[in-house]
Amino acid sequence: MKRRDISPFGFRIRPEVKEAAQREANKNRRSLNSELELLVEEGLDGRKKSGKSER
Repeated sequence: MKRRDISPFGFRIRPEVKEAAQREANKNRRSLNSELELLVEEGLDGRKKSGKSER
């Protein structure tokens, strides 16, 4: 997907969560945005696999 096909999305996040995600991004040599996207994707995949996709 091309970058111009992705619309910006505002995201409120607690400072301590953002800092933890930034540390992971730095370790993995990714931008914070890329790291957050990956974390969300992995979380969604994990929910699918565990059958917890709906509350």
